Amino acid sequence: MDAEIGNDTSSRDDQVLELRNAGQSFAAIAKTVGYGRASETREAFNRALRRRPEEVRAALRLQEMVRLDAMADVFRKSPKLDEEEIAQRLKAVDQLRTRLMAD
Repeated sequence: MDAEIGNDTSSRDDQVLELRNAGQSFAAIAKTVGYGRASETREAFNRALRRRPEEVRAALRLQEMVRLDAMADVFRKSPKLDEEEIAQRLKAVDQLRTRLMAD
């Protein structure tokens, strides 16, 4: 029974990784795979990432870093955000980078 649960989680994590690799947002992926929050989806992505060989992990991390850089640029250039909001969002992006690089 526990092996089934583990396999189901691994399969779901792999689906998250594939959808993210296809460019979907974590929020959209959460809805697709049935997670309640984007943060759960990010955790699944990182679990799936850790199960990949190092060279695959490195390529996927680089791709994700490019996405995070683009997100940070959007925040920096947004006329709708004040300096404090920009700083908060950039801090969140930095936290995502840290989690992404953790093994």
